[in-house]
Amino acid sequence: MTGTEYTLTGFDDFLERRRIVFMEPLPITRVCGICGVVSCRSLLLPCGHVLCQFCKDQISEEDVKCPLDDIVFAETEAVPVTFNQSLLEQHQVFCVAGGKECSFAGKLRDLKEHLNQCGSDKVRCVKCHLPVARNVAVEHYRQCSAEASLQQCVSVAANTVAAEKLGSMKQDLETIREWASSEKVDQDAVLNAANSLLERMACLEHDLTDAYRKASEDQSYFLSAQEKATFTPGPYRPTSKHGNFIVACKFPDIYTGNAVFEKSDRLLSCGYTLSSEICVLAGYTFKVDCRFSRTGFGGDITRVKTCFTLWLVEGAWDICVEWPFSKKVSLILTHTTCTGKDITLPLLGAQAEPLAIAKKAPGHPSTVGSTEEISWSDIARQGLLVNSALYVNVEFE
Repeated sequence: MTGTEYTLTGFDDFLERRRIVFMEPLPITRVCGICGVVSCRSLLLPCGHVLCQFCKDQISEEDVKCPLDDIVFAETEAVPVTFNQSLLEQHQVFCVAGGKECSFAGKLRDLKEHLNQCGSDKVRCVKCHLPVARNVAVEHYRQCSAEASLQQCVSVAANTVAAEKLGSMKQDLETIREWASSEKVDQDAVLNAANSLLERMACLEHDLTDAYRKASEDQSYFLSAQEKATFTPGPYRPTSKHGNFIVACKFPDIYTGNAVFEKSDRLLSCGYTLSSEICVLAGYTFKVDCRFSRTGFGGDITRVKTCFTLWLVEGAWDICVEWPFSKKVSLILTHTTCTGKDITLPLLGAQAEPLAIAKKAPGHPSTVGSTEEISWSDIARQGLLVNSALYVNVEFE
């Protein structure tokens, strides 16, 4: 996008002090030769230069001459020039919000309607604080991996408003400075403008203080709510530390399997094994086996022991993950309503150092390791069985 930017003044409220990029340069008779502003009213001097009324008023009455070429002129020789808004609105312009990202190119009269619909302007993501086009802000937020606190959201909004107010105050300060440097100084106007600026600064300070207070209160409430709701009922668990991976596996009929084992003395020597559904975690495909064993005969539940074995099986992501497999593995027998009743079982040897398991051959699962044996009565006593199912969370470190 190429064009010429002008600041407009004296037209309607929408255009007042707005910077507009025109496709083609405006005639020099429409642009003040000193400040470059396009005004609805200006003066054409005998020398051919054009001044807006604001710049013209800065010329001393004792030395009336063009500031551009020092040619003296009489007040009666300056010709008033009016730039009707209806003519201005016929000129072709670009979008003032979206910039190069917006394809709008049309007449100035259509700009206001376009801005009501334009989504190409840049905003800042409340998570990562990076600029993003407003028309894709929702999708960006959903995919953004950064974390945002409620306090950050409030702070960003407060900072944005403060920046806008400071920009307006800076312009007013420049105006006061220009008035003060003029030979023809209106002391009352300067004083009133300075007082107004001080009042606005006081209001801005109050707004920022109030925003900070509200952000602090909201953050305290947010943290308090987090502490009260750190656990969501169900079989899922967060990782024990940042950077770990975790997934929940289910043994849907483990109660039935145990009952069969208890009543079948012929399974005493070989035990009885149930397998979980196939799971994928951190790219690795695996299953978990639950193996029942006992000593003696009869149906005494206290004699039944259980251990869990993790097997790596062939999966779609095998070519994308690292081999040999060398992650620390823990299994968490999960209570669905109380985290305090969970039972964590590390794979034997996995606590001291990671296991190194080579990539398995197709169709041949590789065992990662097994947990220590645990009494089946402990599992039942902890209330870990829900609708004949046992949930086991597998965590990779």
